[in-house]
Amino acid sequence: MIEKNKRWVEKDYTRWVATLPCANCGIHDETIVAHHLKHRCSPYGGAGMGMKADDWLTMPLCYSCHDRAHNGDGEVLDWQHMHIFKTLTPAFRSGIMKYEKRKLFGEDLDD
Repeated sequence: MIEKNKRWVEKDYTRWVATLPCANCGIHDETIVAHHLKHRCSPYGGAGMGMKADDWLTMPLCYSCHDRAHNGDGEVLDWQHMHIFKTLTPAFRSGIMKYEKRKLFGEDLDD
């Protein structure tokens, strides 16, 4: 049996994303939500009915831009990957996203 992929869910991160200005138009108001990657970026964008991308694949969008994305507007959808990059950079800098430093191949060898 093939296991279903479990998506990464982190509500603290998506709540933090919703505090940022809209990645598409720049507005900063109370309508901002964390929009999950969709459409053109499948399979990473939850390609399929009832599927959703991991929470780290989110960007802040205002109500208007979010509506445009869900209605297939290419002006929003074509830039999703860039909006996610613009969201991840401050997330790592602020400490809301953390990564674990791992040893590189060969680092544990006595040279």
